[in-house]
Amino acid sequence: MISAIANRIFQQAIADYHVHDAIDRPIDNPYDGTSLEHLLYLKCWIDTAQWHMEDVVRNPDIDPNDGLYWKRRIDKQNQVRTDTVEYIDSYYLQKFADVASTAD
Repeated sequence: MISAIANRIFQQAIADYHVHDAIDRPIDNPYDGTSLEHLLYLKCWIDTAQWHMEDVVRNPDIDPNDGLYWKRRIDKQNQVRTDTVEYIDSYYLQKFADVASTAD
């Protein structure tokens, strides 16, 4: 159910990223900004860009100054990723806010 939707969105985000293969390309999220789909697309886009950043920094011949630059970008991106996961958590907290807990 949600897995199939999420997988479709993830595949779309990855394919959209690879149209330009540019880490700094601004995201063009096709989903309504208030939707879970928007958050899932955003999270996948962030992950995809970060994986490419990590590929850059793994180069054994990278200049140390460039390596430090990329390491700091990755650290910053990790915070954006964490914030996005928290937005997804908040979406579900709000969605199920009126659900009563049961003893079991």
